[in-house]
Amino acid sequence: MALRATERMWRTVAVVMCAALPVSFYVLGDLMDAFPGVLTVRSAEEDPGSGPRAVAEDWERVDPAGAVAPVGSSPSPVDPADLQQRMAAKAELPVVGGGLAFSVVAAEDGQVLAERDSSSALVPASTLKLLTAAAVLRQYTGDEVLVTRATVQDGVVTLAGEGDMTLTEEDLRELAAQTAALAAEQGTTAVSLALDDSYLVGGANPAWGDNGTAGGWVTPTASLALEEGWLDGEQYGPKSTDPAGDAARRFAELLGEEGLEVTGGITAAAAPEGAPAAEISSEPLSEIVRHTLLISDNTTAELLAHLVALSRGEETTPAGAAAAVEAEIRELGAEMGLPEEDLAGLDLRDGSGLSRENRVPPALLAAVLAQVASGKVPALEQILYDVPVAALSGTLADRFGHGDDPAAAGQVRGKTGYLGGAATLAGVTVLPDGRTVGYSIVVHGFDGADADAARAAVDDVAAEMVQVD
Repeated sequence: MALRATERMWRTVAVVMCAALPVSFYVLGDLMDAFPGVLTVRSAEEDPGSGPRAVAEDWERVDPAGAVAPVGSSPSPVDPADLQQRMAAKAELPVVGGGLAFSVVAAEDGQVLAERDSSSALVPASTLKLLTAAAVLRQYTGDEVLVTRATVQDGVVTLAGEGDMTLTEEDLRELAAQTAALAAEQGTTAVSLALDDSYLVGGANPAWGDNGTAGGWVTPTASLALEEGWLDGEQYGPKSTDPAGDAARRFAELLGEEGLEVTGGITAAAAPEGAPAAEISSEPLSEIVRHTLLISDNTTAELLAHLVALSRGEETTPAGAAAAVEAEIRELGAEMGLPEEDLAGLDLRDGSGLSRENRVPPALLAAVLAQVASGKVPALEQILYDVPVAALSGTLADRFGHGDDPAAAGQVRGKTGYLGGAATLAGVTVLPDGRTVGYSIVVHGFDGADADAARAAVDDVAAEMVQVD
């Protein structure tokens, strides 16, 4: 998941300049792949995806010199009333049946350019992950790593996690090799193994309902896990119900492969302070955030919410994690000067969006995303290029390929969401007049059998933001 330092620097520069001067610097952002579009220089997305890869090798390349209007000219301003009318007209689609809410907010000044039923507290589904990402990036720099340690003292190895649920087999094998070497230095050939998983309380969240571990949606949050607790390596396959315990049992096997005998069963114990230790680290938090938003990873989203609670000094339980994210977003909203009615409906029960009890007004989510795109909050800017791109990457790789939607390919960036009668999309884009906007769209109240049509309707609504008359 790691990005080269140079690429990250240029992406950040491109995003900041794009937010400041949308028309001219959107081209720069596009060229640097901070905002993939007609000028995208990469033909294949390097990040993990959730569906078929976008095929771009045969796309005609556009000469950058002819892709923007001559200096001194500018496109006609988008009429907010017209934009609102065109987007609202999609409420008449049969699958929508009037169940449409949206908000479009200008990044430059926070002006609401279009809205329908935007203050209603609706199910956000996985677009909630955007708020979780904002909350964690407000609490952390993004450079922090999650450390997993193994202490060796008096013939006891204690495995202790600090939240890394992304441990790979190679990571755990490296830790086992270091641990065996440390034991050898102490003249120890046989050890007992203890597990310290007290860093996070974690566990399963009752608010997930039937969207939890049993259905393959998410692994219970833990202080450590091997491969996120995905038992078959699939994002929606079987999940471990004891991720820390499973990781410890595999660690014991790997210690044995390194020639260190492990006797007895695994016990629970606190890692001794000051004891000699081997350790490994996760990718930086910024990369875990990026991964979470790109493929809509429920497990890492819940982990991030728990880390917000930890940083705020609140309980690291599922309820405490949800409350911490909600509190962080309320504080952000207050700092932005959002109307109280936009904050009143906020009610979070998890960090991933799996709970049907979550409620977020589209006006709030769109305003937060506009703030992200404004360039005024550097800590949140990475969200701009972490979210998937229409028809190119992540959960949008196979979206915006129907009807009039191809015009939005490469232009609309957004986090998708779907949950029992609610299809959602929220993110950022650039209007034809060059203004950058944050947006949130919810189609709700449809029958589950019409899920694909509802998603297509969401795409149709979003495409109106980038349509050129």
